Amino acid sequence: MKPSLSRSYLGWCLVLPLLAANLSCKKDYETATRSQPKGSTLNPDASHSAAAAVVLSQTRTATRLNNFGGVFVNSFPKASAQDVAANDGIYAYSRKLSPGSWYASLALQGFGFTIPAGATIENISITVRRFKKGGASIKDYFVTAMQRYESAYGVEWTNLDSYPGNYYPDTETEFTFSQSGSGNNGGYNHDQPYQWTPAMVNHPYFGVRIDVWPLQGGSGVVYYDYAQIKVEYH
Repeated sequence: MKPSLSRSYLGWCLVLPLLAANLSCKKDYETATRSQPKGSTLNPDASHSAAAAVVLSQTRTATRLNNFGGVFVNSFPKASAQDVAANDGIYAYSRKLSPGSWYASLALQGFGFTIPAGATIENISITVRRFKKGGASIKDYFVTAMQRYESAYGVEWTNLDSYPGNYYPDTETEFTFSQSGSGNNGGYNHDQPYQWTPAMVNHPYFGVRIDVWPLQGGSGVVYYDYAQIKVEYH
């Protein structure tokens, strides 16, 4: 019996280490498998790119209307910035215009944007609700954003029949004029490069200026119910 027991004992001595090694290998394998990422692996670069692609926006109304300081004739003598701060049926309106006395310029500034200094401007859109009264045909001479004071900058929508909102309707209607944050289609002839920056749009004199073309066919009065600027950035 002793030899048999001895062989049995020796056999177990040989088998047990093998079993232990086997179990050890299986555990290591399972641990390694569980440590692998499930689904897609998070890529720091891809995550950064996705975050950078998120577009934020700020929408503001003006706090200054025709703040020219006497340099230009104020064709909206009874109007204030509060008149165009909401779509509420309270209007900023011009003096009576005619073919012989047609000049009317509306400048809105003091929008109070707070775009972060390191941001990239993606788009600037100007939205107005307006109409005219009277028999005259009234259209824009130009619509443009203002970089500072009365200085035009970026895309200038001129008196072309091809863009929406050129002619003033007889009933209140909303129009939006939009431009990219940068481009090569700026200025009156749409051939000048421009680049909007946070410092430009955050400036107190940043805004919009709208001038009318000489009237045709009678007299008229221009009415604005609401005006806003929306700046998109990332």
